[in-house]
Amino acid sequence: MNSAITVLYQIVIMFILILFGFFLYKKGAFTRRGCNQLSNFVLGTVCPVLIFTSFQKDLEPRLINGLLIAFLLSAVSHIVLIALGAVFCGKRRGEDGGVERFAIAYSNCAFLGIPLIEAVYGTDGIFYLTAYIAVFNLLSWTHGIMTMTNRMNFKSAVNALKAPAVLATFAGLIFFFLQIRLPDIIMQPLNYIASLNTPLAMLISGMTIARSNLNSALKKPGIYLTGFLKLIAGPLIIMLLLIPFDIDPVVANTILISAACPTATSTIMFAAKYGKNSVYASEIFAVSTIASAATMPLIMFIASKFI
Repeated sequence: MNSAITVLYQIVIMFILILFGFFLYKKGAFTRRGCNQLSNFVLGTVCPVLIFTSFQKDLEPRLINGLLIAFLLSAVSHIVLIALGAVFCGKRRGEDGGVERFAIAYSNCAFLGIPLIEAVYGTDGIFYLTAYIAVFNLLSWTHGIMTMTNRMNFKSAVNALKAPAVLATFAGLIFFFLQIRLPDIIMQPLNYIASLNTPLAMLISGMTIARSNLNSALKKPGIYLTGFLKLIAGPLIIMLLLIPFDIDPVVANTILISAACPTATSTIMFAAKYGKNSVYASEIFAVSTIASAATMPLIMFIASKFI
């Protein structure tokens, strides 16, 4: 129950920041280009720094064991979400079907997941979240591109390994296992950069929502199906798979929160890059983000009874 209340409390705080970003964009404080540049800065610099600093920990068996389990659960959760999209949206051809399947499979685990998990579970939660983010990047740049384009190439797989979040995870793991600890004079600036993640990520989410047409989005049945599968059905199935096993609650809930996050912002970017319906992608993102204010506390309330 406590975790559900904590999640709800943090989501309220984050949505206040999202609203602030929404109004900033509507008032012209940021342009579309400025929003994109800020987004690239967060994904390319702030998130990787936060991920790397989360590995500046003492080498403990419980952390190693938890991280390995987190990688396994991250893979399982993505398989569940990918399967749901294939079963319920697999017959929808063209640009909308690919966008919907991508939107169901991939969560906003960086923008929304990092600040939420950091607030609830601290650096241990971020440490385990790196597993989900690594699996997310590897799959979104391989399976995700194949979903959008119906084709796959070697270059996409290489790009997945070069993603800043993945590189930060690899670097962090090396420093963690070799127990290379950075001096305070370096860690302090890195911590300042990492602390930018929550406010900037939420402002960007608000700006992205401001760019979409919510009135148009709410008239499209596909958005409701996609949102239900992404925000409710998928997380509940993943939770049911977690219940029979004796897993550290921090690890289990970190993965569950990551999977329950709304649609990834990369859905919009990939749709635009590969000539799909980016307007529809932005509408799914906007509606799922707003709806997650209710669904994520609900999922965590249910999980608190069993995990």
